[in-house]
Amino acid sequence: MIYFLIITATLILSVKASACSFAPGYFEFEASPNDFEIKMDKGIIALLPAPKVTIDKVVRGSASPGSSCDDAGMIHLSIEWPKESVYPIEEIGFYFQSENGVDPDLIFPLDPVKGEIKDNTAKFFFVWLDGHPKHQKKLDFKVNIFAVNRGLQIGQPTTITIKAGKG
Repeated sequence: MIYFLIITATLILSVKASACSFAPGYFEFEASPNDFEIKMDKGIIALLPAPKVTIDKVVRGSASPGSSCDDAGMIHLSIEWPKESVYPIEEIGFYFQSENGVDPDLIFPLDPVKGEIKDNTAKFFFVWLDGHPKHQKKLDFKVNIFAVNRGLQIGQPTTITIKAGKG
């Protein structure tokens, strides 16, 4: 009987260990309006510029939901921040807002986020349950991306179009 319990426990743990889990490709952005000091640029309040956004890759799911990691869709983005901005990229977060509030699969977080920063570019990836291609819809929607500083000043948006056929 004890061997049966050991084997059963081992099988359950090995199945759980093989389950798929994705960490998001972004970090929480912490605003701090009370500690924020407005920055000046040539004697005027510095505004946040529109970010330069590049869609690096869109990956669609290729398996039935829950069957493997292959049921995940991923959007990889890069945001290049202007070097001439008085706000360094380390002090900036980004809002991702689907146009008209339509986010087909709740791909983007509701709060501002930060990416992995290298030089003056932040890298992001967003993961959602996409499923098997026969159950997918084509992706074709716009996303407005706004920079935000710790004082919650929001910059001008950059609009991108996410397009991808079924996986």
